[in-house]
Amino acid sequence: MTTVLDASRPHVLRTEKEYEAAVAEIERLLDEGSEEGTEGFDRLELLSVLVEHYEQERYPMEAATPQEAVSFMLEQKGMTRADLEDVMGGKSRVSEFFSGKRELSKTQIEVLHRMLAIPADILLGLDS
Repeated sequence: MTTVLDASRPHVLRTEKEYEAAVAEIERLLDEGSEEGTEGFDRLELLSVLVEHYEQERYPMEAATPQEAVSFMLEQKGMTRADLEDVMGGKSRVSEFFSGKRELSKTQIEVLHRMLAIPADILLGLDS
């Protein structure tokens, strides 16, 4: 039997058991289709915040570098670095970017954002 969190004493999730109970309850509430404005929806929203906080504290993720993001999206779209040569100003510019010797220009960021659907803040290196 899955544990249900005690709503009368709200607190941050402290244990894996509490985390698992919160995730199970979120799944149940989603399956029920809790609508906005209902008690179920409010509970779903609260549990989601608690779970997100727990995950950020226990399992922090490092943000991708601009190079990692571009490499990943190229692979996802079946493209290669050679496909970037025209938009980045040639083979040497592509190479310099991937080796970390050159940052992206504003124009390159705009093009890569549109072409590969990568958020501009990642391309700017703001999340890393």
